[in-house]
Amino acid sequence: MERKDKVILSRKSKLTLDKPVSTTYLDIGTIAFMKWLTSTEDNKSADTSIIVKSILKDKFIIFYDGDLSKDVTVVFKDCIPWCKYCEADDCGHVGFAICLKQYYTRYGSDGV
Repeated sequence: MERKDKVILSRKSKLTLDKPVSTTYLDIGTIAFMKWLTSTEDNKSADTSIIVKSILKDKFIIFYDGDLSKDVTVVFKDCIPWCKYCEADDCGHVGFAICLKQYYTRYGSDGV
């Protein structure tokens, strides 16, 4: 009997597997979320380059990435995030969106 396990990686993951990286792209998004959260709690907007524009629960999140000077959309299909800008499921935008979605689920729209 032959085993047919498959590892499915995003296009970006396939390109960067052989590079040694101390943090993943998702971690970069998590760090950006922590900066955003700190700035919203202290009412400071200068500390973060992310501005959340729109959240549609379980569908998509749109935010402005100041580093790119562009709007970024992360869609959720069957609870799986996908960044339309990077065309990847493991970029920093996805990391930020996952954290934001968890925060939104826990605290609701009053917390965002």
